[in-house]
Amino acid sequence: MRGVKSPTKKGLSQRVLFVYGTLRQGQPLHKLLQGANFLGEGRVQGFALYDLGDYPAACPQEGGLVWGELYEVPEDIISLLDEVEDEYCRETVQVELLDGGRLQAQMYVFRRSLPESLRIFSGKWEKSFSS
Repeated sequence: MRGVKSPTKKGLSQRVLFVYGTLRQGQPLHKLLQGANFLGEGRVQGFALYDLGDYPAACPQEGGLVWGELYEVPEDIISLLDEVEDEYCRETVQVELLDGGRLQAQMYVFRRSLPESLRIFSGKWEKSFSS
């Protein structure tokens, strides 16, 4: 996988996580991933991205696309993220890597319907936060 680091083989204590919003680099909750290993960037098909103001939501949607980052995350951080992302369900998805490869990862998915007017058709959520 050119351009994407391979996950280490540390057993069940690590999970590969795909993030697309406030957990990404430069976003306010990225600090929660301290201790996680950045693997690279990619995209997930079959989900649409919606702007909920201060954070986005990825919902199952045929033909949709979500761009994000991949991390290898220790299990204790996953437990913390599950509490923070309590509106979302963590699901296994297929991530298409920038080099054309594929990798299974988990992603936080929003399971409520949202108005089409909030949809981000580019699949890329960009938000600037001032300190």
